[in-house]
Amino acid sequence: MEHTTLSATTLHAPTEPTALIVLVPGLGTDVASTWARTAAHLVDGGAAAGPQVIGVDLPGHGLSAPWTDAPAEPTMADLGDLLVEAVVEHQARHSGMAEVPVTAAGTSLAGGLMLQLGIDHADRFAHLVVVGGAPRFGDPQTWIDRAETIRASGTASLAEGSADKWFTEDFRREDPHVVEAVLDSLRAADDASYAALCSVQSRFDLRERLSEVGVPVLAVAGEHDPVAPPEQAEIIAAGVPRGSATTVSGVAHQIPTQKPTETAELLRGFLPS
Repeated sequence: MEHTTLSATTLHAPTEPTALIVLVPGLGTDVASTWARTAAHLVDGGAAAGPQVIGVDLPGHGLSAPWTDAPAEPTMADLGDLLVEAVVEHQARHSGMAEVPVTAAGTSLAGGLMLQLGIDHADRFAHLVVVGGAPRFGDPQTWIDRAETIRASGTASLAEGSADKWFTEDFRREDPHVVEAVLDSLRAADDASYAALCSVQSRFDLRERLSEVGVPVLAVAGEHDPVAPPEQAEIIAAGVPRGSATTVSGVAHQIPTQKPTETAELLRGFLPS
């Protein structure tokens, strides 16, 4: 069986890269409909020097291949290994990128993944940003049940309910085309890969290990996020040795999609100049 690899999409490539920023969308979404909106605000498009920005899709999402070789009981650590492989491969294919500092930012499940990276791969990252993430996502049985639903009915069955959690009512009314693009990425996600990621969520719990995160972490929460409310960001900030937290007003779960300018400003402010 061929080893699953994650697809890295270059969103900005200056001629003189000074850093690498890796953006990872959450469960059921892809780079194109989420983080790509923020990436445009992260850099000075006319500058020769600056960070190179890439987006990496989760297995079976966006441009990444399905997770055909997922373990029987996949973990967030397994997913972290896949992401690090993708980053290392990208650096190897681009001259000079192996020496620059790397920052990763992830949404939702990928926000939890950032915390895992801070424990397992702290030597590879200069900064990590948790967006709408948490050290644990609800009750494990919820994710076991979700996986069974996906195996029976597919990811499209989640679209309507996800819109209510991911976006505020005002945004759904004012920018329906943006919302629909994100929901289309959910409908297009590989069912088996999505179910495997639900399995990851069911056994993910770093609440007692936050002190082991060896990288500065910024936790970003949405004011109206029902999935990972602001108190989760505060828990991360209190538990991670070099942790901080902030809340974006007027937004639900999909913060980089709904508030790309504000998200980019937070990332730029967190990173060293």
